[in-house]
Amino acid sequence: MNEAERIIDVEKTIEEYSDLLFRTCFIMLKNKHDVEDVMQETFIKYITFQGEFASDVHKKAWLLHVSQNKCKDLLRSRKIREYVPFDEVEECLVTEQRFTDVDIDEFMKVFDLSYKYKSVVTFCYIEGYTIEETASILGITPSAVKMRLKRAKEKMKVAYEKICKKEVKCSEG
Repeated sequence: MNEAERIIDVEKTIEEYSDLLFRTCFIMLKNKHDVEDVMQETFIKYITFQGEFASDVHKKAWLLHVSQNKCKDLLRSRKIREYVPFDEVEECLVTEQRFTDVDIDEFMKVFDLSYKYKSVVTFCYIEGYTIEETASILGITPSAVKMRLKRAKEKMKVAYEKICKKEVKCSEG
């Protein structure tokens, strides 16, 4: 690939995958500025990558894998802010649809999960990847994905039950 073709490829890749990377990273990091940093680092790594991809699917999986590793690194460094108002969250989720109160509640439950659970929920349920694809992107086994999904569901169920009990107590009071 000559330099002109490489530039066109990079521009096309950034245009095609920016929204996906932004959404998946934002769900992990909850901070627009951190997400922008991770995306920039991911695309820089893509620009400097010397290999070839077998297909667009492989390229997409590689970009997601790199971005998730960058998210994990950032989360480990504990440099992110703990609180982000939902208005900012809603603005940053790039989509054509508006969210209902039920959708917002569901997103907030996902946000309260730790990275390892949030990542599998995001890829399997929000982005629609299979268990095998999610395992490949995250560099874990399919059985680990299944177990994390199971535990994430349990954690969200517990959180949901706590919310329901509070609402019942408040309305009885």
